[in-house]
Amino acid sequence: MENISRRAALGLFGAAALVPIVGRPAHAQRVGSAATWENVIEKTSFSSRAAFEAEWNYLYPWGDTHNGAAKMASSQISLSGGILTLKATRLAAPAGTSPHEPKAPLWYRSGAVHAKELITVNDQFPEYSIEGEFRTQTGTGIWPAFWTTGTGDSWPPESDILEYVGDSVNLFNTWNRDGSDPGTDPDVERTLISGHNPDAWHKYRIWIERDGATNDVLVDYYFDDVWKATHRGVGWVGVPQRLIINLQMGSWASGIEPGGPGWDQQPGPSGDTYFRARNVWFGRTRNW
Repeated sequence: MENISRRAALGLFGAAALVPIVGRPAHAQRVGSAATWENVIEKTSFSSRAAFEAEWNYLYPWGDTHNGAAKMASSQISLSGGILTLKATRLAAPAGTSPHEPKAPLWYRSGAVHAKELITVNDQFPEYSIEGEFRTQTGTGIWPAFWTTGTGDSWPPESDILEYVGDSVNLFNTWNRDGSDPGTDPDVERTLISGHNPDAWHKYRIWIERDGATNDVLVDYYFDDVWKATHRGVGWVGVPQRLIINLQMGSWASGIEPGGPGWDQQPGPSGDTYFRARNVWFGRTRNW
């Protein structure tokens, strides 16, 4: 969901630098041993407003705007029957401009939430499993995501578990920076996944584990319980991350380069757009 070098990195307006996947056996539904495994967020966290507010915060960790054309509000979030619904509404006129690059005009009001508990791979917590079932519209101007990102100014790391940017191809992304030059753009390892049906629920999952005694992690990506790829999170050990669910709109999903013809209008749905989540959960192994 980050905006740095989106045009080049996403390949929306040019060739994407895809990293080939090295063969690795598909894992079974792994969990840690019974003695060391703990659930952090239960699948029941969307069962009521009280359960939700015990585990989740409204908006982004940094506020109500990001790199798209939507300003987030708690009024765009609803809970019913164990389902979290984020609704994006097209406004009659833009409500200002996002302060985040590429500074899109805010044509939408939408919803975002983030987990209260942080994700930090280290000696105490060497493995994490994060998953959820989602149902979302896709298409021009629609940008839903289920993702992790570093806290504060620590970006990357980032893992995009679900991300549709203006079309129906999901992006499994792992963002890294090699550390040699902090001023350079980050690198992304990417696997593109087809098979999305907007009228069906799909399951998205990652398994994160420390790679031996290194400061790297391995991230396994699954779609509908089928292993799709393993990426490397370079230097992720010890770096806290947030878990976010949001329905962003416009901007890079609009199909228009920033400042280009039509940018001021942010093409996208004229009515309401919905992104639904259920059975979202994460857990980890603990070394006592």
